[in-house]
Amino acid sequence: MLELEALLLGLEPLTAAGIGLGALALAPVVGVVGSAMGGSNSAVGNSLSESSKSLAKTGMVWMLDAYDKAQNTVAEASESFQDLVAEARTDLKKSKAKPEQSSIPHQVEIG
Repeated sequence: MLELEALLLGLEPLTAAGIGLGALALAPVVGVVGSAMGGSNSAVGNSLSESSKSLAKTGMVWMLDAYDKAQNTVAEASESFQDLVAEARTDLKKSKAKPEQSSIPHQVEIG
């Protein structure tokens, strides 16, 4: 059986997913062509069909993994941003609750 998965090792996950989905779409065509040829060539068609399914599955696994990682990153960034907003609101409330030192008149004695 052809090991086409080795070709995807250096690719980005979305590129691999695109290749995998394309191979998945072509798998039935390759299978039909292989069985239409009949005889010993049908084994070649089945082998190509199995390889393309394997390639498609690998691409989909990488795509789902990349999606999960991106989703986690966005969730963490959102949580950090919400924490920052909460801190800013707390600081704003504190600054409004305390009158400014410079606005309070006070008596100064000189010499």
